[in-house]
Amino acid sequence: MGRRTVRFRCHHCLHCCTDVVALPTPIDVIRLVEATGRPPHEFVEFLGPDDLSDVDADDPTWLRIGDRRYIMALRRDAKKGCVFLDRKRAKCTVYDARPILCRLFPFKLQETRDGAFRGFALHQDVGCPRHQDGVVATEPLYALYREDCRHQDDYESLVRVFNRRARAGTRPEEFLTLFYEEVRSG
Repeated sequence: MGRRTVRFRCHHCLHCCTDVVALPTPIDVIRLVEATGRPPHEFVEFLGPDDLSDVDADDPTWLRIGDRRYIMALRRDAKKGCVFLDRKRAKCTVYDARPILCRLFPFKLQETRDGAFRGFALHQDVGCPRHQDGVVATEPLYALYREDCRHQDDYESLVRVFNRRARAGTRPEEFLTLFYEEVRSG
């Protein structure tokens, strides 16, 4: 763990692009639309609790339609991985526009008991080999973390609006329309 640096270097094993479900925020989705020119329904899917074991039932980003729950994720194929992964070149095709959580992986924020920033460490419970033959500065990671917190607050607000409006027959994909309207009008 480090307050100023974390020992890590990516060896492009592709674990994060093939085995990790990326959960973008609406701002991430908008950034991807702007970078690719593709509509979000081409690269976003909505997963249920059976598809995600690591998301708590009370997570505020669950879209609730009747007794069903859905969460927004980047579309992926079980064998090929993320929709934006170029397997031949072992590279992300939207690297500069990728979601913030992708940028933060495999780092984990460490805080003191009173919530103050303590540093970053590598997640221990992920399949990334966590090679420690490089050095990553924590200041840019912390800036990304703070930005993601702001985006998560906005995301949770949009989910609350969606959940209040959802009726029988509502499809989770309608959430995409909701946040586009909010962004365009705001």
